[in-house]
Amino acid sequence: MSRKVNRMEVLFWKHSTPSQKSKNVSTIYFRITIDGSREELGSTNIKINNADWCNVRQRVTGPDHLANFKNEQLALIETRAWAIYNDLLRKGQGITAQKVKLLFMVPDSITYMAVFGMFQKEYDANPKIAESSRKTLKNIRQLVLRYLIKNNIQEILVEDFDEDIMKGYVAWAKNQDYAESYIVRSSRGIKQITSFAKRKKLILVDPLIDYKISHEKLIKPKYVDSVQLNLWKKHTFSHPTAQEVADLFVLYSRTGFHYKDLMQILKKPDAYIITGIDGRQWITKPRQKTGVEAKLPIEKFKEIKEIVDKYGGWEKLPTYDNSTMNLWLKFCAAEINLTLVPAQRIYSRLSVKHGRSSFCDYCLNELGIVRDALLTMMGRISAAELERYVRGDERGVVTAFDNIKAMAS
Repeated sequence: MSRKVNRMEVLFWKHSTPSQKSKNVSTIYFRITIDGSREELGSTNIKINNADWCNVRQRVTGPDHLANFKNEQLALIETRAWAIYNDLLRKGQGITAQKVKLLFMVPDSITYMAVFGMFQKEYDANPKIAESSRKTLKNIRQLVLRYLIKNNIQEILVEDFDEDIMKGYVAWAKNQDYAESYIVRSSRGIKQITSFAKRKKLILVDPLIDYKISHEKLIKPKYVDSVQLNLWKKHTFSHPTAQEVADLFVLYSRTGFHYKDLMQILKKPDAYIITGIDGRQWITKPRQKTGVEAKLPIEKFKEIKEIVDKYGGWEKLPTYDNSTMNLWLKFCAAEINLTLVPAQRIYSRLSVKHGRSSFCDYCLNELGIVRDALLTMMGRISAAELERYVRGDERGVVTAFDNIKAMAS
């Protein structure tokens, strides 16, 4: 039997599985009907003996010693459905059985950071996600938490993380001197969380669905040109660690590998150094992040052999973690710049990633290597990806015409 107030009817009904039927027990399910449209709101997880259920009262009766507790749970479920219905009625919104069901199925409010944790757990469990991508997400999580704590809103609910909060984050990040490119990328990560919450039915509406993230403005890459690299190679650095790090940077500048890819090559050179189609040594290395294979002809870059020979082989080259490398590279840049005229000075905030841009600049603008060949050596697929590492300039134009002239002669 159902109760009817206004246009909504609510009904608790029994359902038995085959095993329950043999025991004469059932599970109570909940249903609503509005204007003839019916929606099942699912199981209440309340189990009863069939003889203890009163269809008229819609409650548990009889000798069940948990009857009062079970009836209280049923009353809470019914009250929640009516609260949703009355709230929609009060707001003057269109009321349908489906809308009431959607609101009813939404769990209790959850914080933005809790959802971030759920998203991160799924993300980390995906074997296709590269370790570097996992680390990036972890850094974004720490960054947004810093912002929320700074503004004393670390317990903000995910449904309240709206455009004003996002704009506040962007302004804060700029004041913290984060690069615009990083702010754009981190904003994309932050927006993923509310989208994830909507997809998981943790919220009904994504509060950032209409928030537009600006396109990343790629700044001109910093690099070390061949003149600077020659000065770098000739300089004797004052500390043994600085010298080893400086030598490793030469390798990064003439292989174009990311930090982890080169470290993997140094630890297992036999796994990645092969005899190529020209009968000479090549490095063939699937990129750690994408799996796309980079193919580099070793003998075309004399600096590689110079550094490897200096240490007596690939496996004897020194290795350092990325943060240590970056700290010492800044030390190296500061030291060598004391000996150079302004036009020759190295970028003061030098890091491992600038080895990749130095490689690209050398290949494109000084050697005149075509972009497709450069993509092959880098383990990249799209030419658009080069924009992050290199810009063509007048040196490339001069080199191209010199190459044409050499071919014609």
